[in-house]
Amino acid sequence: MPASRSWLELARVYVIAREYLGPAEHARGRELDCEAWITALLARYSREEYLQVLAALNHATTSDALTAIYQERFLSRLAPDAAQHLRTALAGGVDGRQRWFLARQIVLRTMRLILVSPRPEADSVQAEIATAVAQLDLECASVLLVHLVGDTLTRERTPGEPLLGGSPQSLAMEMIANNLFNEPDDAGDLLARHRLLWILHGDRIVGARARPVSMLEEATGLAFDDITALAFAYYSSIASHTPDNPVVVNALTGIAVDPEVIERFLDRFAVRPDDLAARLRDCPLPWQLLPIQDRPLLRLGDSVVVLDERYLLERATQGLYWLVHDHEKIQYGEKARLQWTQAYAAMVEDRVKEQLRRLAPPLVGGSASTFFTEDELALAFPKTKAADVGIDFGTSTVLVEIVSATVSVATRERADADAFRKDAEKIVVKKARQLSVTAHNLLTDPQPAHSPLTGPAKKVFPVAVRGGHFPVNPITRHYLEECFADERLFQHSGIQDLALLDTEELEACEALHQNLHLTLPDLLADWQASEYSKASFRSFLTLRFGGHNIGRPDDIEAALHETTDMIASRLGFREDSTG
Repeated sequence: MPASRSWLELARVYVIAREYLGPAEHARGRELDCEAWITALLARYSREEYLQVLAALNHATTSDALTAIYQERFLSRLAPDAAQHLRTALAGGVDGRQRWFLARQIVLRTMRLILVSPRPEADSVQAEIATAVAQLDLECASVLLVHLVGDTLTRERTPGEPLLGGSPQSLAMEMIANNLFNEPDDAGDLLARHRLLWILHGDRIVGARARPVSMLEEATGLAFDDITALAFAYYSSIASHTPDNPVVVNALTGIAVDPEVIERFLDRFAVRPDDLAARLRDCPLPWQLLPIQDRPLLRLGDSVVVLDERYLLERATQGLYWLVHDHEKIQYGEKARLQWTQAYAAMVEDRVKEQLRRLAPPLVGGSASTFFTEDELALAFPKTKAADVGIDFGTSTVLVEIVSATVSVATRERADADAFRKDAEKIVVKKARQLSVTAHNLLTDPQPAHSPLTGPAKKVFPVAVRGGHFPVNPITRHYLEECFADERLFQHSGIQDLALLDTEELEACEALHQNLHLTLPDLLADWQASEYSKASFRSFLTLRFGGHNIGRPDDIEAALHETTDMIASRLGFREDSTG
């Protein structure tokens, strides 16, 4: 997302039915009736048949190569005139913008349609459309349903609506919801990070009611390793799926885990079709997918279908916090819930501080440290706000605030602008106030006696590191900059733009420091001087280092090896060393 181009120019545009089926219908003397086509398709195949193919199509959205296979198969089986119109649309013939064949959001919304819609009566299907649909095999019918559902997803735009981040509010919130929905995470990093978080950092904290992994087992009836191993077993089944192979897997066979443990896992992470349908009925809005996010496995007897692999991996890593959160509130009350929230925040803070210590430059022969804490800042600058961490790099200083919070369901699923503003205040603006005060303090000349710096800072990089989700894009950057200007935050030429990083991006900084000896301020300065300064740091790193593998920091690499060894042993894929 370079500054020279708009964000919308770089967004993918997905094909919808009217762009190719509409002209084909018009040539036959009919106007496209999406609802009539949907009704005819729903009558053609059963719910279970559609869901299995849709799960395969959803997996294909993770790979352009797989999507291309389904695209060519659909084109070869579609009526010749409709296929030609589709080729034209895909090539950009509608409005000059290339179209993409499948979108994950629309596939998941099609699953909802399949589940909540009653099977139509035969006499409710228009005869001409029924004849056309009768020629479609299950895969073609599923793809066409996806494109028809894409036609139904709209967001109302009202004249004179307020701006958010420099864009009309409805458009801004649609792009924010899109950003959150499509935010990428590396599977290996997720597994390794949360193993470190729950086991290493969880065992270090004080103040929790019990060990975090023990609280998780109490909440779920499952050990941490059992959740990881079983989630990975089902995740790998869909991640390796190819067209023409069954997407359904037996949930109980081929896995050397006690069937009772598997059943407990499925009771928490899987859902039967009727139950999922009941949950999805109250989710009419385009981004409302929480029931699938909560239980991404569809149970069919002793078999399961992975409806969404990203949601499955997220549920078994980032989502573990919420399992304990809800259990504590229900079983022990609001005080216990708050205690757990504070304990988890301490886990995240311990994790981030450890990473930052490794990024701090060593001092040769000195007793002082280049790494300093909130307590040291408070001693030097009493009665003012202080950042969580600071690092003195000599020519520059990095200040860091750590936040474990994530955006609300209202922002993510309802694209609610007021909810986003509240989230931005809690996750970013509140932390920016502390960073701004601390930065100005460190820039004063002279520095007080107890200052962690020997003299005033030359240049300050304020950084907010978050353990949860927050959308970083040109719209949200614009909004935050307006907030900072209104409160006169960071009003000093020596203070650089606030950098918003998540824990995976901080790990990338570690890996680059470890492998290429790049410092944190060097990376931040390069990012902020680039034309991608308003995009996420992840986007900048991808473009800056191209196809080069950034790698993983040593502790993540070690935790990933430990995780994969545990999974192999737990699932029975590796013989015991004594046997």
